[in-house]
Amino acid sequence: MPGLVGIISSSGVHGQLLDRMVDSLKHERSYCIDKYISSPFGIARIHIGIFNPEPQPVFNADKSLCIFMDGKVYDYREQLNELKNKGYKFHNESEPEFCLHSYEEYGKDFIKRLNGSFVFLICDLKSEKVIIANDRHGLRVHYYAINNGNLLFAPEAKAILQENAFQKALNDEAVAEFFAFGEFWGDKTFFTGIKVLTPASILTYDGQDLSIEKYWEFKYEPDYGRSEDEFVDELVKTFRRAVEIRTEDNLHYGVGLSGGLDSRSVLAAIPPAKRKNVIAYTFGPRDCDEVKIAKRVAKRTGIKEHLVLELPPEFITNNAEQFVWLTDGRNYIGNSYGLSVLELLKDKIDVIFDGYALDLTLGGSYLSRDKVGCEDEDLLFDILSKKRRFPEGELQKLFPIVIYNKIKDVPVKSFNNEFNKINADCPGNKSDQFSISTHLAWFPIGYVTARDSLEMSHPTSDNDFIDVILKIPPEWRLNHHIYRKFLKKLSPELSKIPYNKTMVRADAPLLFWKFGKYYQFGKELVKKKLYKVSKGKLFLPNKRSYVNFDDWFHVNTNWQAFFKELLLNEDDKSKKFFNQNYIEKLFQEQVTGERNNSIKLLYLASFKLFLRLFFE
Repeated sequence: MPGLVGIISSSGVHGQLLDRMVDSLKHERSYCIDKYISSPFGIARIHIGIFNPEPQPVFNADKSLCIFMDGKVYDYREQLNELKNKGYKFHNESEPEFCLHSYEEYGKDFIKRLNGSFVFLICDLKSEKVIIANDRHGLRVHYYAINNGNLLFAPEAKAILQENAFQKALNDEAVAEFFAFGEFWGDKTFFTGIKVLTPASILTYDGQDLSIEKYWEFKYEPDYGRSEDEFVDELVKTFRRAVEIRTEDNLHYGVGLSGGLDSRSVLAAIPPAKRKNVIAYTFGPRDCDEVKIAKRVAKRTGIKEHLVLELPPEFITNNAEQFVWLTDGRNYIGNSYGLSVLELLKDKIDVIFDGYALDLTLGGSYLSRDKVGCEDEDLLFDILSKKRRFPEGELQKLFPIVIYNKIKDVPVKSFNNEFNKINADCPGNKSDQFSISTHLAWFPIGYVTARDSLEMSHPTSDNDFIDVILKIPPEWRLNHHIYRKFLKKLSPELSKIPYNKTMVRADAPLLFWKFGKYYQFGKELVKKKLYKVSKGKLFLPNKRSYVNFDDWFHVNTNWQAFFKELLLNEDDKSKKFFNQNYIEKLFQEQVTGERNNSIKLLYLASFKLFLRLFFE
């Protein structure tokens, strides 16, 4: 994946190691490579020539500092003019140049004001110190490790493994979290000693000591002195501005359009004149609810083109191994269809807009009435701690006793650690902040494969827009209450189109939303009961979403064969890691319709592929 890669070594930089690291990341022939080697620094930038295509590094006037940057910074013109007035000279007024001179003038404090999706590295050539910083949300995944006193960093962990002296070992804590929660919390990876640069981080390394400081945190501080309408007005204003500054370049833009609210909000905020150059794409069978809704949205917005991309099971099974390799095992293969989809899109689109987490931050999808109204943190702790991918009893059945004894305490310790970090004024806000600091911090791993061939932009993560959201009380975010008012003001026309999770109008009263949600749930429950009672003879497909793993396990023989070979193969070397009898039980329950274990089986398959690729 494109990004920044390198080694900082006081014993001298070996160009061959840097070359191996770069080669391990060069997944496309078209990648551009910028490289700089001057002991103790050996650094390269891998990019696709869309954002900041000019050569790097960029140096300051006296050549005492240089910068490499991956990504995009927005809305910095006023600050750049301030630097000009202070006497700084600019060659092309690029974002790397702006960041470098800002560091010269203000030190690390300037990072707090940066708005965008980025990671940059500044080398102090006199003091032989390096600073690596990323954006507020960690949208561009990067890893680092200290090995024999050397700092290694890269956008994929496998590049760090190119160091022959690095002792590769499986991180038991990461394994426990992957199966207990379905994600990685904090800075963990599957590799002991390799860590993720967490959101809003500034890493400093001087050849001996490494320190990391957080310059921002996602924290709700509700303002009850403002009305809902005042918040809605400011949300619309800041969001339109967020989209406007992200469409200033002369590029080809695309939007992943679903049946939800986030992507239609992004389309609604794009000025009508610019929509004519926007391509939207939607996944799924042409008769599924997602596609039907997306077609209506696309028609109302007047975009250039709307592509409907069906996702056959082969888009996942054929790409599963490559997907695990690209993501270093940190994502599950249910998302591997993206590799085939990107092949269809990369010649049409330069930059993809997405609605990054808007339903979670503004829509209150993590909230529920019991979380907002609970009386104390102990009760909230009990509510949140019950959510597991594999509950405690199942973890014990899944792993042999030797492995289970090593990891059994990890989920509880991890949960306590993350929960106790959160300082919030009320349980509702603490619930949201906990979920965002864990799940949402892991979420950007989903962008890794897309960024192999396209750039991404996230207007819903805009600083000013998020700052407004952080002031909204939790009870107003609950059940998409203020989100629906925001969408209605942003685009009355699009708010009249159904929402995929309820199949009623987005602007409908909450009572209708609840009825629609229960109706959709009941309808799918009846289908599953009929399948089970008829012993597979009566199958009614799920037409709600763009993929349905549960259905494929029932009716698609190739899908069944893929998982059977991967999970139940007697010659599989990784089988010693699991209790195979329990995995077989999960598989049989799934194919007979007795129980929906599809996501669990996908996670197991993902981990087995990871072990095969990295540890066999």
